[in-house]
Amino acid sequence: MSFAYPGALILFLPLAGVVVALYLLRMRRRELRVPATFLWPAQTEEVRANALFQRLKPSWLLFLQLLALALAVFCLARPQTRQRGLAGEVTVFVLDSSASMGATDVLPSRFAEAKRLAREAILSARAGDRMALVEAGPVPRVVFPLGNDPARQIAALDALEGTDADADVGEAMRLATAVVSGQDGARVVLLSDGDFAPIQNFSQGKAAVVYQNVGKGGTNLGIEALGVTDTPKGRLLFAGLRNYGGQPWETTLTLYADGKAVDSLKLKVAAHSTQGHTVAAPPGARLYEARIDPKDVLKADDYAAVSADPAASLRVLKVGGEDPFLERALALDPRVTLDRAATLPPDGGAGYDIVAFDGVPSQPTKSRGVLILGKAGPDAPVRVDGAAKRPKFSGSETAPLMKGVDLDGVYIDEIERVSPKGSAEALARSSAGPLVVADRTPIRRTVYLAFAPLQSDFPLQVGFPIFVANALDFLGGTAGGGPLVVAAGKPFSVPVAQGEPTLIDPDGTKTTLKPAGGAATIREARRVGKYELEVDGKRRTVIATLQTPRESNIAPVTQIALRDQPVRSLAAPLRFGDFWRPLATLCLLVLGFEWWLYAKRS
Repeated sequence: MSFAYPGALILFLPLAGVVVALYLLRMRRRELRVPATFLWPAQTEEVRANALFQRLKPSWLLFLQLLALALAVFCLARPQTRQRGLAGEVTVFVLDSSASMGATDVLPSRFAEAKRLAREAILSARAGDRMALVEAGPVPRVVFPLGNDPARQIAALDALEGTDADADVGEAMRLATAVVSGQDGARVVLLSDGDFAPIQNFSQGKAAVVYQNVGKGGTNLGIEALGVTDTPKGRLLFAGLRNYGGQPWETTLTLYADGKAVDSLKLKVAAHSTQGHTVAAPPGARLYEARIDPKDVLKADDYAAVSADPAASLRVLKVGGEDPFLERALALDPRVTLDRAATLPPDGGAGYDIVAFDGVPSQPTKSRGVLILGKAGPDAPVRVDGAAKRPKFSGSETAPLMKGVDLDGVYIDEIERVSPKGSAEALARSSAGPLVVADRTPIRRTVYLAFAPLQSDFPLQVGFPIFVANALDFLGGTAGGGPLVVAAGKPFSVPVAQGEPTLIDPDGTKTTLKPAGGAATIREARRVGKYELEVDGKRRTVIATLQTPRESNIAPVTQIALRDQPVRSLAAPLRFGDFWRPLATLCLLVLGFEWWLYAKRS
């Protein structure tokens, strides 16, 4: 046992001295002559007992009062006992819902085991304990805020489901510390297998961080890569398998083209190694798939798919400073793989489909599409004639690039005065000249915006992500109506002309989506499998796959890094439990008994 405020124990001595002194004080009385004293024997005894500085006689009242005083002082010192448990007085649980948590080495799964630990902590919480839960998924969120309502907390926890996606555990931890910001004695408990990137830019503040590891084994075989390429000898399909375990693994790999099997063979993959297989693929197929049947503990990486539509995958290089609005708009397109650079690489971006110059002068590139935002270079499809301040929107053309984009009312601080060159066409105009210019040549397509987005409030308008999506369609080519392959759990958007789209998951559950600004953002494809998306009366297949090899390496991590500081897994961390409440109850009982005894003697 220990005390939170041990200095309070010193109060017992002076307070006890005051109680004893009260029994030594002489009472003042008026002198009164009486004919005899035998009528008042008790009063005579009391006079003798209250004589000043006389020896105290044993008294139950004095003993009970000193006992009650001792109990009260102990309560003020707050005695505490050490206990084991995940929860404290103020606790935020961070529950990892990534793909690796779906491993079944802990039955029924790691995610179910983490939920069980959180449930036990909620049910064992004391009356004054407060708890919150943060889901560490593709987009971290607060499942329930700080509170002490076990019934609602258990219901919210039971409704939580795992994903087949990569989790942003770092952002979830930062969100958890924000929930308990500034609160003394707070605790952030991470329930995870540790299979995530090191967490940087993290400050725990006053909160203590506890890591509870979930998982036992690391044996797993998964599809690490699947790709298709056209060569002079025809189209080739490549699949790569990775064995993350310490023993050789034998499996059957089956490759499909548009749902038909084109090859099936048995492969033996050595421990901790990768083995690939290449096969000639039908040239006219639009979707290629791969399956393995290893019967391992993780199913999310036993299936992969890739689209053969050249416009179904776009590599985009953003050149310039940080622009979260543009990066977010680009990331919402499921076709985009985004890279960032401060300057254009020496090869001119030869490996990219689209190069976007954001607020920096454009340069000659080797990509098939160029997006210029704010500053035209010598190779731009416009001629710069100066600059203009705060222009007014005057109108736009009816073109696919401007569909759903309304620049009327957009505040623009400054634009370049330009005039189109050659075959370039102005699609939107202002009082100072063209705002949007598009150019199409046999070699390259270019879209020019006369102002940098961060020099306006355009990024805050609903038309901005629509404009970026339209620009990607114009520069990279609109993908056909074939299957759309996306990363599981990654949000993406689709244009919507009318009505409300619906998404049917592999289990047949239908979800109605709410479009905003001519587009609908889809976050519900959190599991690997085939979905059906109904938009504008047309149905399209959406295939969600696990595209993060790190999630396939399911070996539990016993020590994680928080801002380069190691945090080891603790099965049951210590906490201090207050013991003053039963002492306070006992103190009240003693005082009650003392009052009863005094009343009886009186």
